Amino acid sequence: MKKVIILLMIVFTLTCFAKDKKLNFPPSSTLLEVSAQTNIPVKKIAQYLKLEDQTEFNVTLQKLGISNEDLEKAFAEYHNNKVSFYTGIILVGMGIVFVSLLLVGFIINSLQHVGERKKKTVVQTSVGKVTAPRDHISSDGIVAAITAMFLHDAEERDKIDLTWKRQTISLWQAAGMVENRVFEDRRGRK
Repeated sequence: MKKVIILLMIVFTLTCFAKDKKLNFPPSSTLLEVSAQTNIPVKKIAQYLKLEDQTEFNVTLQKLGISNEDLEKAFAEYHNNKVSFYTGIILVGMGIVFVSLLLVGFIINSLQHVGERKKKTVVQTSVGKVTAPRDHISSDGIVAAITAMFLHDAEERDKIDLTWKRQTISLWQAAGMVENRVFEDRRGRK
């Protein structure tokens, strides 16, 4: 495994420090062929060569008056500006995603207010607060709510008492059976 990693590191360093070989394109080749061989978009090559007409992509380099030196200058300019080009694409893409997430967040946040038309009334009682729509509040409703809260609290207190004050009982006695140790105790006392 170490040998494979060392081999990959050597290959990587050699590819990083290798000089770019100069490409010689024949005068009969077109910008589309140059773009296919160099993996550079044809519009970027045309932009750096200052060609405005897109119909000239299929015309030979000789008819356009472009030499290999002009192509090398265009390639160098493309490689110098490539980082800023990709950085711009990344920033625009991330900006669009961020703005759309903010927009979706605001929409989701505003959805909680869509069906909210009824005014609610809060009544303070000795047991706690009662909140209900204004139409439903009456003295009977308040009494029912207080009673429900009181009974709920009482039920919760009973549950707590049961869990903390549980009596120890033998499962044998609960089932109505006699334990074996009772017989062993009697045998030993003759």
